Amino acid sequence: MNFTAPAARILAVDDQEINLMVLEQLLSPTQMEVRTAASGQEMLDLLRQEHYDLVLLDHVMPAPDGLESFHIARTMEGNLNTDTPFVALTGNDMRAEDADPSLSPREATRAYYKGEGFADYLPKPVLPQDIETILCSLLPAGKLIRAEPETPAAAEAAAGPAKGGLFARVMQLQGEGGSENAGGAQDNSASGSPQGNVPVDPQGNVTSGDPNLDTASGLAFSAGNAEMYRELLTNWKNAYMENGYTIQKSARNGDLNAHRIATHSLKSSSRMVGAGLLGDMAEKAEHAARDGDLAYVQEHVNALLEQYGKSVEAAEAYLAG
Repeated sequence: MNFTAPAARILAVDDQEINLMVLEQLLSPTQMEVRTAASGQEMLDLLRQEHYDLVLLDHVMPAPDGLESFHIARTMEGNLNTDTPFVALTGNDMRAEDADPSLSPREATRAYYKGEGFADYLPKPVLPQDIETILCSLLPAGKLIRAEPETPAAAEAAAGPAKGGLFARVMQLQGEGGSENAGGAQDNSASGSPQGNVPVDPQGNVTSGDPNLDTASGLAFSAGNAEMYRELLTNWKNAYMENGYTIQKSARNGDLNAHRIATHSLKSSSRMVGAGLLGDMAEKAEHAARDGDLAYVQEHVNALLEQYGKSVEAAEAYLAG
């Protein structure tokens, strides 16, 4: 973060504890006060008690969900935050029926939420640079204390490698990266690393190469903070039995709404810790449940749970190391 805001107050709303933990950690360098709420109703109660400079609100939650809670708040008596900007948090591609087809998914999602009255939206999992942009644009200017400009040499040193993205910088923080070649990929052979060439995604970002748990990706979403990542991964792993039971039971009983909510949460949290393959499978299950496709849900639930188990095993191995 290139600023602090000790006088600012933010309310973060999400029904998943792991998501609130990430937001609190990402916001910690700003020194602002962060309050959290685990439901739309809890948010509504807090809005009657004190004023906030910004509200970060998850969309998909048990009723009332984020969108419903937002509209209730706007007309609610006793709300001390009628002029407070709200930012929607979502891992979904929200495209209005009349949206411009030329818009990218992110542009279309932003347009959707702005059409609902939100000031903006943040895609999940939340990246540090995305939340910094939101804070700088929506917090009161008088509460932002900008960092002193760095000298060109200091800025270059802090920025790390010019190519390779955030994932490459995370690998360097881990002490696993070597010099970077002109194409953006890591070349560890020059440094004598026994790992050889580190795999990269199509964008040139360094990954750990494990489809069950890409720890480099998870560390990137934790802003390179290894201690924070281990804590998030532990919480994610510990939720396995409860979440797996909910996913299995809702599929067996044909409860598509419960299945949609459970797989939506699994999608976001899995991608946050680096279990991207599991996150992709959970997204497909979520969309099927949303679209009423019970046959798909029941046909694929065992494969989803099997992958969930593989990713949890990879997490246990990483945490034991």
